[in-house]
Amino acid sequence: MLGSPKKRRLRFTPLSCSMLSVEFIVLIFAVWRLSSALLPATSATATPPRTPPPQGLRPEDVLPTPTPDRTVPVRQIMFPAASVGAPIIPAGRVRGTWETRHLGDSVGHLVGTAWLDDSGGNIVLAGHVESFTGAPGPFAYLFEAKLGDLVVLREGAREERYRVTQIEDVDPYDVSWLAQDGVSRITLITCTDWDFDAETYLGRLVVVAEPVVMAAQSSSN
Repeated sequence: MLGSPKKRRLRFTPLSCSMLSVEFIVLIFAVWRLSSALLPATSATATPPRTPPPQGLRPEDVLPTPTPDRTVPVRQIMFPAASVGAPIIPAGRVRGTWETRHLGDSVGHLVGTAWLDDSGGNIVLAGHVESFTGAPGPFAYLFEAKLGDLVVLREGAREERYRVTQIEDVDPYDVSWLAQDGVSRITLITCTDWDFDAETYLGRLVVVAEPVVMAAQSSSN
């Protein structure tokens, strides 16, 4: 008699269970090998790239301070009221300006301006307000200078004393303060007004000091 065939009932034996487990393990291994081939290899020791910090004045922008010439007398500036006590080294002319990248903790004497007893009269000294690491430079506290403060220049055993007579904030391109007009004085210059966007200093602080005798005469007039 025709009719629907009877459904065969599945019977699980120990042997069939063992074979099914083996087939399942083989399937998992095959999927793992396929994913390893398709996905990029990674290293267990790999680290994500670091974003470099923003740069302002970089170490490579700073020149090493030259070795002092032992054959010439040591030059120094002492300005107690502005926490200045530093050696003075030459700052030579390079491509129309003065090279100051090598100054470090020293104060630079702008070559071409006067020195003690020179006829030009105006001794111009420049110093950093801070280093590339952010540490205070030799002129970091020059802004604390006040009229009448004592400034001392030394060359070997010689010592010359000056009194502050003028303090000005000026444009960085104002070179009139470097004039050699025969009037004896020292002119101290440092940078002011850091602009974070332009990454440069927008101004200069100028402190002028005259020999003690001249300063006394100026104050009495």
